[in-house]
Amino acid sequence: MRRQRGFTLIELMVGSAVTFLTVLAVSAAFLGYTQSFYTQAGIRGGQASLRQTHMMVVRNLRMAGYGMEPPLAFEFPDNWSRDSIGAVNRSDRLVFRMRNPAFNAFASTMTSSSISLAKGLPESLRKGQIVQVVCPGALAWSYAQLSLNADKGATDLSLEPATGKFPRLNDFSSSCFGSGAGGMGVYVFKIDVYDYSIQLIDEDGNPGTPARPYLFRRHGLAEGDPNSYGEPVAEDIEALRVSFLRGNGAYFLPSKYDDPAHPAPDYGTPLNDDKRNNDNPANIRAVVVGLVARSSTRDSAANPQLMNQIPSFGTKLVTSSGVLVPVAEEPIIKPKDYGFRRVVSEMSVHVRNMRSSEMPVPVYTLDATTPDACKGVLPKDDFNCAGG
Repeated sequence: MRRQRGFTLIELMVGSAVTFLTVLAVSAAFLGYTQSFYTQAGIRGGQASLRQTHMMVVRNLRMAGYGMEPPLAFEFPDNWSRDSIGAVNRSDRLVFRMRNPAFNAFASTMTSSSISLAKGLPESLRKGQIVQVVCPGALAWSYAQLSLNADKGATDLSLEPATGKFPRLNDFSSSCFGSGAGGMGVYVFKIDVYDYSIQLIDEDGNPGTPARPYLFRRHGLAEGDPNSYGEPVAEDIEALRVSFLRGNGAYFLPSKYDDPAHPAPDYGTPLNDDKRNNDNPANIRAVVVGLVARSSTRDSAANPQLMNQIPSFGTKLVTSSGVLVPVAEEPIIKPKDYGFRRVVSEMSVHVRNMRSSEMPVPVYTLDATTPDACKGVLPKDDFNCAGG
């Protein structure tokens, strides 16, 4: 009878060691794959936010100044600065305006405190809404700001008191404002405001953990909370930086639209006039929009020193002997928690409406049922339509 033989203790120990090393290698590979997967997913999340932001901001920015005088297209808040140290991550706001091409109403009577409409509002308007009132053929126009909400269907708009400065001009003294409503009546248009800024939001309510950055947009209306940032439009956008260019491609820092040192050109100003080359915002022809997006998830393997700063944008403006010149930037130090990878993007946007040579007369309608609409006959949908 043959004696059965099993594994020796040494064989068992060697087999166990081989098995252990195999499991350890597989586990390490799995953990590395998992870490790589989450890292790449976080990077893709940041890239998606960056694409979404660029698409939205650039699309809106291309319409800046539509239906308005170029000096009024851009706004520069009192704390605006290209290198504002007090702003979040030294980021700046981007504020611009445009006429809404899908809104139209007709005024019957106007005073400095109210506007009466010939027909009910096609949509509700909120307190703080800027409206533009334009005579037939753009013989004259003015601006006003609503002092109260106006519901859809309302025919009366209450206005903030006139201040003599945009947007509370309330100047309806021209005789063409008495043209009445209907036919070639007095138009009332809506001015939309796009006020983009970066804000840090404490999502978990724990001040000990880093806040999450968001890109917000305000509408220039009376918010319920005076400190409201508006509505969030993209997450994980850490920095927004804007630069402005003249028609010749030179960078410049725009002044206030009513700065007496840089008077605004009007529609009749010759192209070779000095007003066409000063620092008034009417001379903006392109905007360079720089954005930094971080990954949506943290990378624990990221180098603390490298990942503790926002990468630099391409250039910034400095003064050299009184001349503004672009120079390379240093990275923006962000003394917060590290572990996020970041993507930098810059895009130049040509703002065509800033080259307007006259107040635009609307040429927009969705109505296909009215014969000769926009050819002397008003469309049934009451959308913008006339001349051209």
